[in-house]
Amino acid sequence: MSDIKNIFRRLLETKVLENYTFMTALSIISALISIVIYPFVIRVTGKDAYGTYVYAFTIASFFQVILDFGFDSPCTKAIVQARHDLVECGRIISTVLLLKSIFIVGSGVIFIICLHVVPFMHNNETLCIITFIQLMNMSLFPIWYFQGLKKMKLVTYINLSTRFATIPLILWLVRSPQNINLYALIIMASIVIGTLIAYICLFADGIRFQSVSVGHMRMLFHDATPFFATSIAGSLKSLSVKAIIKSFFGVGEVAIYDLAEKIITIPRFFTQNINNALFPEVIANASPARVQRILKYERIIGFGFTTIIALLSYPAVLILGGQEMLNAVPVSIILSFSIYTWLVVGAYLNFIFIPANRYYLITMNQVIALISCVSLSCLGLLFWKNINMVVLGLSISGFIELLFCRYIVKRCGLNNFLS
Repeated sequence: MSDIKNIFRRLLETKVLENYTFMTALSIISALISIVIYPFVIRVTGKDAYGTYVYAFTIASFFQVILDFGFDSPCTKAIVQARHDLVECGRIISTVLLLKSIFIVGSGVIFIICLHVVPFMHNNETLCIITFIQLMNMSLFPIWYFQGLKKMKLVTYINLSTRFATIPLILWLVRSPQNINLYALIIMASIVIGTLIAYICLFADGIRFQSVSVGHMRMLFHDATPFFATSIAGSLKSLSVKAIIKSFFGVGEVAIYDLAEKIITIPRFFTQNINNALFPEVIANASPARVQRILKYERIIGFGFTTIIALLSYPAVLILGGQEMLNAVPVSIILSFSIYTWLVVGAYLNFIFIPANRYYLITMNQVIALISCVSLSCLGLLFWKNINMVVLGLSISGFIELLFCRYIVKRCGLNNFLS
């Protein structure tokens, strides 16, 4: 009991628990706001207009992958290491903004060309421009700076205040399908204002823009490239699973999988920020004993959530989807194992590979996960044409990721992190 008290006391002293609490609160409340406002928006705009907005947002999301370019993790690490040096922090921020400005110009040129070439984008030009600006500002939000300084409380206050401010505006102004552009504009305005407030707070900390050399830009670009490749591979894995399910079973089974994913998402609200909250503290004070303890506790947490989902998946599916969606029960149970692997693999990536500057291993990990997921899913369907085989392939690919991480730790001589 005293050991548990000591752990919580250390977490409070290092602001890790505070960071985790506010990051989790931000995820949960943001999701609740979306859920609360969704029935109103879909009713007044109609499914066609709202579907057009969602599709435009999806197109813009491809540009966001380019704009983000995997800068978050290496920049968070750099801010942690330079947290007491305002000049160095200013140089890091200046380097990121300069690189992102270059990407914005390049993406903007491609985007303008697409507006004239792609029929959907040409027919919904205003909506596409609004969503592009929205995601551009999301990419410019310096969340990695606040995470590195353990100031996620401030990020939570900024994002939630701007999100809450949109609710009365949406309820007041959005009245018909013709207002879908206005709805997108309100969402975009909240993102733009939140980003501006974040930079005001950043300057209030004493941060100032610094001159940036080509060497600094090249170094950051090199460090971020594996994370960019990782995000591409991760996105492809997610899309591949749904594409396989749709191809073999139709959109009805995609709905089954989507419901199972939603059930898995609920506990992920609580687990997704554990490694993010711990990251700055571990980077600043890395030790084998600390990494070993993190892995131990995350295994327990991951197994615990898997057990909870196995016990509660039936009533959860019944409440959310009804009798016709009960096929989502076995899918959610199989999918629940991904929480365990996702959490533990995340610990290997954040607390061993990144501190060791082995960024390329993160990319290799995701590529292996993508290949194994697609291969195992297709192989399973040769023996039994059932959606469970696809989900089983996805879950097994997580354990293959875990085995790969453990193998690499030994193969590359990284055992000192776990000694």
